[in-house]
Amino acid sequence: MVMKIHHWEFHDGVTAINPGNIFGETVLPRSWTCWVYPDDDYEFESWMTSHCPGADITHRFNSGDPMYTVTIFDDYECMLFKLKWGAL
Repeated sequence: MVMKIHHWEFHDGVTAINPGNIFGETVLPRSWTCWVYPDDDYEFESWMTSHCPGADITHRFNSGDPMYTVTIFDDYECMLFKLKWGAL
């Protein structure tokens, strides 16, 4: 299966996102986040459900382009994800 991974980021659970923002700062829990564009939604969802049960995967449409937002909280699950899908 071919898929694209965009916006791979680590959040340490301490550092605020948008510091100084007049609408409020956000501190995300310790996690890894990304956007995923798989060519086979069923295979991706099945693999994630089996191997990363603690992760949050949400199907969305980015300007009409189907994609998933993924948030992984567990170190082991992150390692599995990176090994399987090649996230950098």
